[in-house]
Amino acid sequence: MFRKSVWVWLFFLIFTAVNQGCSGGSSTSDPTGSGDGDDDGWSTQLVKSGNFANGEINLSVDADCNLYVSAYELNTGLYCVTNKSGSWVSTLIIDDEDNSAGFQNDITVDPDGKVHIVYSSLDGQAYATDEAGNWSSQEIWVGGTGSCSIVSDSGGNLHSVFDESDNWDIRYSYKPAGETWGTKVTIADEWVNSDCDIDIDSSDNPHVAFNFAGHYNLRYACLSGSWNVSTIEGVDDYPYVPDTGWTPAIAVNKTTDAVNIVFWNSTANSVQFSNGAVNSAVTLKEVAGWARPCIALDSEGYAHVFFGESGTNIINYSTNKTGSWVNTVLPINIHGNELAVKIDSADKIHLIYSKYSDPNLYHASLQL
Repeated sequence: MFRKSVWVWLFFLIFTAVNQGCSGGSSTSDPTGSGDGDDDGWSTQLVKSGNFANGEINLSVDADCNLYVSAYELNTGLYCVTNKSGSWVSTLIIDDEDNSAGFQNDITVDPDGKVHIVYSSLDGQAYATDEAGNWSSQEIWVGGTGSCSIVSDSGGNLHSVFDESDNWDIRYSYKPAGETWGTKVTIADEWVNSDCDIDIDSSDNPHVAFNFAGHYNLRYACLSGSWNVSTIEGVDDYPYVPDTGWTPAIAVNKTTDAVNIVFWNSTANSVQFSNGAVNSAVTLKEVAGWARPCIALDSEGYAHVFFGESGTNIINYSTNKTGSWVNTVLPINIHGNELAVKIDSADKIHLIYSKYSDPNLYHASLQL
């Protein structure tokens, strides 16, 4: 999830250059269409043609291993793309309308297979769903917003976190299944331009990772009766160095409740992993420039981390499945740093990305 206010869009441009409920105004693309070729066990395919290099790409998977993608197309808007029907089907959910609607977004699928998307625009935070059979949207928060994230729990209740830029807060909102969004709770009074991500544990408690941008550190929050917030990397006091906790992503083991956080450490020029404990981070790889890692857990709880590198246009794949961290470079080029990963119930990795050679959406998969 990403930055806030107008300079956010400029920042991103500088650094970068499935349910049939996705209904109405749809188009399809061949799931066997051209990709990067199959290599090292990875199978790739075209998802959707378009200009997807300058906005967020996110991914969810349902109980039947169908994929659902939320992706922003430059000057067009926010799409939901799914392969539930057997072919990739896309629906334009929100028009851009010159307010960058959907530039920052996230997607989740509830236990009933209904799709839920949160997204930001220059006008605030909003929510879209196909829960009633057709797509509808509503405002969650009016005012400046940036990074946003959403997850469904085992009961179909929705948990969302977002960067509320007008008051410089990280806020959490909860939507019981079939009801409306509730009070927006301030998790932390941060500063500016924070990234945030959310997941749930085995008891459906939310866990949030975010960077406290004004202090350049990484923070972790969990809700168990009340919110507990801690700085896990970096410092809280001036001069606020090192610059550690950018672009975090979080995944919580639904069996053991083990916390897995990946992030970019700017000072160390590296992508790092934390288990949520203070100063627990280990380096996965030193990188050539800014990175936005994503993470998913397999059925055994091992972590699978993917990230691009500015300036090299490669996808790194780090995993601790062998008992220690191993990093490899995939035979796939990427445009910028936007990619998303999920692992389905059959332990198949799914990666959505935009290629370096063109800004279309692509899917790569690997059976573990």
